Amino acid sequence: MGSARMRGTDAKTGATGLIGLVLTVFLFQTLLENYIFETSYIDEGLAAFFFCFFVLEVITGWEISVRDLLVCVLVLLIMAAGVYGNVRFGIQEHKAAILLDIVSHFKFAAIFLGVRSFVKTHSVDYARAIRVPVFLAKIYLTVLFVFGVLNLFVNLGMYGEIRYGMRAYAFVFGTPGIVTNTVLYIFMLLFMESALCPGKGNTVFLAMAESLMLMVLKSRSFILAAAILMLYETLIIERKKSISTRLVVIGAVGGLIGYPQYQNYFVNGVTANTGQSARQLFWQNGIELFKEHFPFGTGFGTFGSGTAASYYSNLYYTLGFNNIAGMQPDNTKFLNDTFWPMIFAQLGLVGTIPYTALLLFILYEICRKGKETGNGHIMLAVYMYAINVLFSSIQSSYPGNNSMVMLTFIATLMPFCAGLAEEAELGAPVGSVAPVGPGGPAAPGRPVGPNAPGVTNAPASPVAPGNGGAGWS
Repeated sequence: MGSARMRGTDAKTGATGLIGLVLTVFLFQTLLENYIFETSYIDEGLAAFFFCFFVLEVITGWEISVRDLLVCVLVLLIMAAGVYGNVRFGIQEHKAAILLDIVSHFKFAAIFLGVRSFVKTHSVDYARAIRVPVFLAKIYLTVLFVFGVLNLFVNLGMYGEIRYGMRAYAFVFGTPGIVTNTVLYIFMLLFMESALCPGKGNTVFLAMAESLMLMVLKSRSFILAAAILMLYETLIIERKKSISTRLVVIGAVGGLIGYPQYQNYFVNGVTANTGQSARQLFWQNGIELFKEHFPFGTGFGTFGSGTAASYYSNLYYTLGFNNIAGMQPDNTKFLNDTFWPMIFAQLGLVGTIPYTALLLFILYEICRKGKETGNGHIMLAVYMYAINVLFSSIQSSYPGNNSMVMLTFIATLMPFCAGLAEEAELGAPVGSVAPVGPGGPAAPGRPVGPNAPGVTNAPASPVAPGNGGAGWS
C-alpha cells in the first residue's frame, strides 16, 4: 500500500509539474519567438502532445463522449472540405504547406480535447501548479508596465506606430497586438490565482494590466479593457451570475470603439499604392473566390493564412497581391491579417459551416463549464476568453494564432480547479474532494467541506482522477 501511495504521489507531482511548466512556457513563448524562430512551433507541439492523451483515452477506454465526438466529426468534415479543394484545384503545390495549414486550423481544438482528457485522468494540485507561473507573470507584468509608462514620455523604440498623437506600445515585439495577447494571458493567470486563493484579489496587478491594454492604443485592446472592467464589476464586485445585459452593453461599446477602425481598414482603405487596405482586399477577393469555387474552396494554404504567405500562394500572383507593398513574396506583413475571408475562400460553403460550428461550440463549452463552477473569477476568465476570440477574429487571423492556443489551454483548464476554489472559500482543507463514489463528486453549487456529501475527512489529492472540480461531460 505504501509503494502504491508513493506512486500515486509521484504521478500527481509529475502532472502538477507538467501543468505548471506548460503555463510558464506559454507565458514566455511570444518573447522567445522574438529571438529564436524555432520556438514559434511550441504551441503546435504542445497541442499535439496533449491531443495524444485524448487519443489514448479513446483507444484504451473504447468510449468517447457525445460532445467530444461532435468536435471530432466537425474537424473531419472541415478537413475533408479543405483537402478536396486542394486536390480539385491544385493551387497549393507544396504538401508541407497544406499539412502546416491544417495544423494551424485545428490546433486550438486539439488542445481543447487534449487538456480535458489529461486533467480527467491525472491528479493535479492546481494551487502548486500556478505558483511559479503566477510569480513570474507578476514580474513580467511589472516590467511591461514600467517600460510602457516610459514609452509614453521617452522614445525607447518600443512602439509600433503613432496613434492619437502617442506611441502605441509594442514593447520588444514590434507589434502592439502581441502586448495585448501577452497581457490577456497574464489576466487569465491572475484570475486563476484569485479563484484558488480568494484572499488574493491582485488589484494592483489587474490595474497595471488594464493600463497596459490602454497603452497599446488599439481598438481591440480598448474593447477588451472595457469588457474586462464591466465583467469584473458584475461578477466580482456585484457577485451577479447573469451577464446577459452586460453582454449587450459590451457589444455596443465594442461597436462604438471599433467603428472608426472598421471605416479605416474596411471602407476607406489605407494602402497608398492601391487605395485599399489589405483587409479590404482580402474580404473582396475572398468573397469572389467563394463564389467562383462554390460550394467548395481553394484548399488549405492558398489564401489568407500564414502558410499561404510563407509558401506564397499562386493565387496571390493571379490577384496581383505581388505588386502591393506588404503583400509581396519578400514583404508579407499584411498577408496574414485576416480570418473569415480565409475560411470561406479556402473551405467554401461546405467547410465554412462546420468550421463556424466548431469554433462556436468550443467557446460555448468552455463558457458553459466556467459558468457551472459558480466562481466569479473563473466565469470572468472564460467570458473574457470568448469575447476576445469573437472580436479578434473579425480583424485578424487570431484563431490560428499561438495566443489562441495559449488562452484555450488555460480557459479549458480553469473549470477543473473549481473544487479547490470552493474549498478555499469555505475554509475546508484543500484536497478534501473525494473520488467519485456512492456519494458522487463535489458538484458545482454543492457544499464542499468535511461533512458534505461525497467528501471525506481524510486528506486526499486536490483533484482526484476523473473528478476535476466541475469536470466535463
